[in-house]
Amino acid sequence: MRFILTLFIWTLFVGGLWLYTWQRDAGLPTGPTAMAAVKTIEGHFTLELTPTFSVEKDPFALMTDDAPHAAMDLHLNGENVEVHADTLSRGKTITLENLPPLHPGFNEIYLKASPPISESGLTHGIRIRILNEMQVVIDKTVWEESGGLVSGSLPFNFTQSKDGTHDQEK
Repeated sequence: MRFILTLFIWTLFVGGLWLYTWQRDAGLPTGPTAMAAVKTIEGHFTLELTPTFSVEKDPFALMTDDAPHAAMDLHLNGENVEVHADTLSRGKTITLENLPPLHPGFNEIYLKASPPISESGLTHGIRIRILNEMQVVIDKTVWEESGGLVSGSLPFNFTQSKDGTHDQEK
């Protein structure tokens, strides 16, 4: 009698679990979902960088063979923006033309640069400006005290009005 009762309870639990997962999975879509197209803002955007220091490779960074060691990392909305560190020097503005597209709404710039070790006691910063046909979209500076890595994220909202002009919200 105990064996039959054990078999009945086991069948009840396993059958109930199977019935639950079958009903739960029946409501899932059967095919791949279609990705919505990402909206972008039309315009000719330019990025200007003006550092207060000369950029050099971080001597304390982990060196690996499969990842190139860059002196400066710059990302716009998660996409890498190529910046040649040898063109960055103290007080000289460099202009980057080929930017990833901006999205309506939330955008973000991430920056990480390494100042020289010899200037470890100084405060360093990089001014970041995004221009749309000579109109300033964002103008902020990332600062770091005591000579550490200059790094930070600059989030901003960017909307396009119905008349075609752009509004930047901070």
